[in-house]
Amino acid sequence: MDFNSVHGKVAIITGAGHGIGKAIAKCYGAHGMKVVCADINTEQGEAVADSICKNGGDAIFIQTDCSNPAEIKTLIGQTVKHYSRLDGMVSNAGIGMGGTPLHEYDVADYEKIFALNSEGVFAGMKYGAEAILKSRSDGGFLINVASVAGLVAQCGQALYSATKFSVIGMTRAAALDYAAYGITVNAICPGYIRTAIFKDAPASAMDFFASDCPAKHMGEPQECAALALFLASDLARYITGAAIPVDGALSAGHQSISSWKHPEILTDEKLSSQSTIAALLEDNTAKAVIEKFLPGFAANEQVKAAYGMTFRQIGSMLGLHEDALQNLTAELDNL
Repeated sequence: MDFNSVHGKVAIITGAGHGIGKAIAKCYGAHGMKVVCADINTEQGEAVADSICKNGGDAIFIQTDCSNPAEIKTLIGQTVKHYSRLDGMVSNAGIGMGGTPLHEYDVADYEKIFALNSEGVFAGMKYGAEAILKSRSDGGFLINVASVAGLVAQCGQALYSATKFSVIGMTRAAALDYAAYGITVNAICPGYIRTAIFKDAPASAMDFFASDCPAKHMGEPQECAALALFLASDLARYITGAAIPVDGALSAGHQSISSWKHPEILTDEKLSSQSTIAALLEDNTAKAVIEKFLPGFAANEQVKAAYGMTFRQIGSMLGLHEDALQNLTAELDNL
């Protein structure tokens, strides 16, 4: 259970100059892969390749505009010329575009985002698959960086979501095309990942992203890179056609209000007036105290929806006078 199987594999990462692409490139380099860092920004891309080499790895930079299929074809051709083969293609380069309803986008917006996020990924898969097949790669892989927006549509993200849905569709179809030929094809679907795209976001926006995620925090690029390493290894040869979220459960479903009946499991606290009604009613001593102040309460079906709350929260709603509520909570605190 290690990653020695990736050692010596040749892999291209697009958008390698920053964010998730940078993290994947450095992760691959650290595990002995030969890395081609492709990016439109020469300064950033060269810096990543240089960093890999300074740390004992093998990497080169090739300047590439991934919205131009011809440049992607050239990128792959130069890679094969330099390393004599290709084992993996990670199509990560992409842009965001969102925050407005569909009708406020221009046709030019559509053409711009699809050129990079969808057509660019198609070109990477097309020319990448051809090169991997010609290389007779033992353990070839295509990895596309999609998004949770390709799994669950998001308000104000019509064009971005459309591109990412297309990436996942191509991923799954290509997995069927190449499964018999030893090439795995998978998509990584990041959620809110802390990258430079958020560098100018106000604190209130960052707080929203964290609170919107069920995990209550943003992810790190290295968490996507770890998945990309696994998918490139022999440990994942039977995983293909998957769209795997890295999103703290953001795409798992719609969040709603949920209250724990037994939050004490987190603190090991004894029963008291701070305990939920559900927990108190499961204890005969506490139940007797409750029946003393609220006869018949435990059998009242209408109040069961509130069992995840405490008597301090809803005591007055149950008709208890303030002095009676204080006496109830005092006795519960002395259990």
